[in-house]
Amino acid sequence: MPVKPKSARPAYVSIWLLVALVAMGATAVVAATPAPTGTTTTWNRTLPIGADWAIDRGIDLPNPFGVSAFLVYMSRDIEVYDVRVTLPNDDPQSISDAATFGVRNHTALAAAKIDAWILPIFNVYGLVGHTWTDTSLDAVITIDRIIGDPIVVEVTQDSEVGGPLLGFGGTLVAGAGPWFIMLDGNYNHSAIDVFEGGIAAWFLSGRTGWSGKAPFGSWRAWLGAAYLASDRTLTVEQDVRLLGTIVVDVDQRPVNPLTLQAGGSVSIGRRWDVLLELGSNFDDAFVGVFSAAYRF
Repeated sequence: MPVKPKSARPAYVSIWLLVALVAMGATAVVAATPAPTGTTTTWNRTLPIGADWAIDRGIDLPNPFGVSAFLVYMSRDIEVYDVRVTLPNDDPQSISDAATFGVRNHTALAAAKIDAWILPIFNVYGLVGHTWTDTSLDAVITIDRIIGDPIVVEVTQDSEVGGPLLGFGGTLVAGAGPWFIMLDGNYNHSAIDVFEGGIAAWFLSGRTGWSGKAPFGSWRAWLGAAYLASDRTLTVEQDVRLLGTIVVDVDQRPVNPLTLQAGGSVSIGRRWDVLLELGSNFDDAFVGVFSAAYRF
């Protein structure tokens, strides 16, 4: 029983974006800040390993551990590169022109991060949180029958969904005087039932910027770029008269995985950091990030 698309109205399928935009921001760049006059030349903490090496070179090390909370909002176009329809007691059949589906996402995320400086230039962290996103699919497909007229099926999915998020990653930093550079990579998984296997993604990013001292502590500003590697499958079950329950699997990925970022952060004393970052590719993607961290 062949299956083919008859038409596809605009569809909107929402997904979660990687939270790595803030994974290194408030904590990593502090290590590049020059030590102020009168800074102690000894380090009485277990981490980071090699702290004396950094202090001897005039680097003002941050407190080795941090806990932060952050909020993320993202809007991004998503392409559908394959759609499969499974009829009762039949194998999945691919719909060849899945590109006719128009897709966009809107996602909000709240999460917490725990991090530690293992080396003066290397920070590792874990993430835990929750995502909220709307999943929406609106399409029309035609199922040809050997006997009888074709069956036209409207497949719809429109709901607010969410699920827990877990992730881990690491950040490398380097600098000279007030200038710094950061490279970050992390893996995240969000368990959302309507996506087969949840949503898993790798997020790779780099930033470079300038730091300085302020009466209340210190400040940093940067520019950067990020790449999102993430494929996921939205699964929709639909009851169809004369056929029973059919299953539609929608494979999707970001249209433009590369975005540009600009942001800044301030440190209040040695314990509090606040970060704000905006990202875009000046086409289909926008992301806003706010983070607050406490170091100890």
